[in-house]
Amino acid sequence: MRLLKLTFMCVLVVLLFPLQLAAYNYQYQGPEAELIALTNIERAKNSVPPLAFNREITRLARYKSEEMKRHGVLCHESLVYGSPAQQLERFHVPQGAVGANIAMGQESSREVMEAWTNSKCHHANMMNAVFSDAGVGLSIDDNGIFYWTLILVGG
Repeated sequence: MRLLKLTFMCVLVVLLFPLQLAAYNYQYQGPEAELIALTNIERAKNSVPPLAFNREITRLARYKSEEMKRHGVLCHESLVYGSPAQQLERFHVPQGAVGANIAMGQESSREVMEAWTNSKCHHANMMNAVFSDAGVGLSIDDNGIFYWTLILVGG
């Protein structure tokens, strides 16, 4: 009985450990990370160095997406924090050049990338070699509308 109980506990730990690990890593996976990867694929096609996925910038991009969701608007200027540069400054994130792409309605990172690639301004932003770090935020409202933010920072 004791051996059975110990075996059950070991199996339970082995089964639960990957779930805990997956939950811990979730914030660095999924559509946000996929959008950075797709951006880097597009940059590579244009001989532009890849962007580094930055946690702090991602946190701010998530705030921006959440704010757009809360107000139901698509707007580069934050009602609370101002421009992307002002937002980074307010949260003490080191910056030089700053750019941002936003989108609303696309339900996957591939759809967002297609929209941004087909827009001269958005594509130019993503291809700007001065940008070295990026963060992506995604927020989905109760009606299933997706709000995306890509913040680019460099030099």
